[in-house]
Amino acid sequence: MRIEAINDIKVKELADILKTNKSLEFQYKNLYYQIFESSELGYCVNVYSSNDRDEDADYLDSNLIDGGLCTGSAKDAIEFLL
Repeated sequence: MRIEAINDIKVKELADILKTNKSLEFQYKNLYYQIFESSELGYCVNVYSSNDRDEDADYLDSNLIDGGLCTGSAKDAIEFLL
């Protein structure tokens, strides 16, 4: 299989998890990624430098290094984040 085909399969798998669970968190190359369904429209995507969390188990805003809103599909949100 080509690398692009493998990556497409992995993106689809992550998108399926996101659609089912309404949120997704994972670590990749010392960064922590969080995607969750927005109460408004689409998906909120955030990247953190640390997995430190507050008393409510939310990532600390002080460790947020990038983020945004993706108004597309779950697959679009995964691709937007990557």
